[in-house]
Formats: sequence, C-alpha cells, structure tokens
Amino acid sequence: MKKLLSIAFALILIAGLFCGCSKPDASMTESNVKKTVSVAFKALKSYDTETLETYVKSSTLSKILSFSKGHDQFVTLGKAIFSNLSYEIKEIDLDASTVTLSVTNKEFTEAAGDFADKLLKEYSLMELLPKLSDDGWLNENLSVLVKSIDGCSMRETPVDITLKIKEGADNLVLRFDADAEDAVSGGALKAISGIAGI
Repeated sequence: MKKLLSIAFALILIAGLFCGCSKPDASMTESNVKKTVSVAFKALKSYDTETLETYVKSSTLSKILSFSKGHDQFVTLGKAIFSNLSYEIKEIDLDASTVTLSVTNKEFTEAAGDFADKLLKEYSLMELLPKLSDDGWLNENLSVLVKSIDGCSMRETPVDITLKIKEGADNLVLRFDADAEDAVSGGALKAISGIAGI
C-alpha cells in the first residue's frame, strides 16, 4: 500500500512539473519571454479576451476588450482583425526587459479608416457612445466593417515592433504602445481609435 501511494505521489509531482513548464510565469527568462509571446499572440489570433487581459497591456485594445464583454459583435471584429496575424521573435533583451518582433497582418488602414470617417460624419461622439452598447446597431454596422476587413490583402512587408515586458504577479505582461498596436492590427486600431474616445 505504501509503495502504491509513493508511486501515485511521484506521478502527481511529475505531472505538476510538466504542467508548470507549459505555461509562462513571472520570471524574466528568455524561455519564459518566448512562452509569454506565444500565449499572447495565440490569444490575439483567437481574440481570447480573458487571456489578453492577463498577458497584454494596450490602451486601445483594453478599451475594445471592455466593449467586448457582453457584445459578441466586438469579439467577431477582433477575430477578423487578428486571425491572419503572424510573428517572428527577432531579439530578446532581458536587461532592457524588451522583446523585438517582426509582425505581419492584413492591411486594414483604409477599410477601418473609411468606416470610422463614415460614422463620425453621421454621429457626434456623444451620439456614438450609447450605440456601442446597442446590439441591433452593432449587428448592422460592425458586420459591414468585418466584411470589409475580410476582403483586405496581406501587408507586403513585415513590421518590426519592440514590446516592453513587465513582471506581473503571476506572469509576464507585454506592453503595446501605439506603434505596436498599429502593426499587429494592420492599422485597424489606429484608424478606429477616435470613435467614442476609443
């Protein structure tokens, strides 16, 4: 009986070690930075809002994530924006707490810019804000943007971005500035950032 308990306990410890290796933690190591980038970009591609809130700090994206709660239209938009995103790690600088990436996505600047311009001609910012919680309005309008985004082409050349890395309580956090937001979203976040203070 003691032998069986010892074997079971050893198996639990081994399983715990393997589970612990698969997720990034808050230690600033090259391996952990790579894992954190992988988790964050996988979350962007699938628009996993919970994981994004844990691993990504981005002012524009954070505001859009807040609209996504309870409104599937924003989740659909997020998936359309990031589904073609790819990246390659170029350099990790642990001393500076940065990671430099080469990112590629579709080019959304014109499509998103036209959408934002059209809305701002039709509505004042005060009129737009309540509409961002109106499911009927969101269904009608965001579906137009998603359709436009689906028809966009890939950017011809990758864009290099450098992200600051912060040690959080339980994991590392990647900080996206405006240039990084623009690069990963193919210009979409910058183009729509003026809508209702986003």
